[in-house]
Amino acid sequence: MYTWGSGPQTILCLHGWQSQTYRWKKYIESFDQQKYTMISVDAPAHGNSDGKIFNVPMYAKLIEKLLAIHKADYILAHSLGAFATMCLFYEKPETSIAKIAMLGTPGEATDFVDEYARVLKTSPRVKRNLHTYFEKYAGVKASYYSTVRFAPAQSAEALIIHDTEDKEAPYVYAKKINELWPNSKMVTTSGFGHKLRDISVVNEVVAFFD
Repeated sequence: MYTWGSGPQTILCLHGWQSQTYRWKKYIESFDQQKYTMISVDAPAHGNSDGKIFNVPMYAKLIEKLLAIHKADYILAHSLGAFATMCLFYEKPETSIAKIAMLGTPGEATDFVDEYARVLKTSPRVKRNLHTYFEKYAGVKASYYSTVRFAPAQSAEALIIHDTEDKEAPYVYAKKINELWPNSKMVTTSGFGHKLRDISVVNEVVAFFD
């Protein structure tokens, strides 16, 4: 667990796959630490955390525990962190918070399996086994984890930031999330890719929470 600032408003920061807490450095430097307390963790199997498995249902359970302990007002989430947050608030709407800033949000869990299979050049049989493993682990098919399913049930105010050149989470998903989310606004960038590390993105998030 990492903490910065001592302000009365708490922001829970949630990184994505193949990332860690360090990705929030610019945000930590930009937020008024007299106004905000920022909290972050390295997700399972990432950064300094133990483990070998990391997936949406696991991350959603972790987020639920963190919110119960720290009573966060806002969530700042990137990629799989944003996806897992949507999943939690869909399944347990009573845990939702006031505002969420969503960066580079993926659209469908089936895409994760397909991309994994593509990168490793697995056979169709291995790909089918991946889907079967996921279903046994989560208790539902991978297709259950979908922003199209999750977005209409969201109650928090959302800022959705997505880049038109995002090759990991296609831009079309962000547009659909924005259409379906009852109280959201969207900021489109171009040239920042999936990581969205430009300071202009940081400034948008700071202004949203202010």
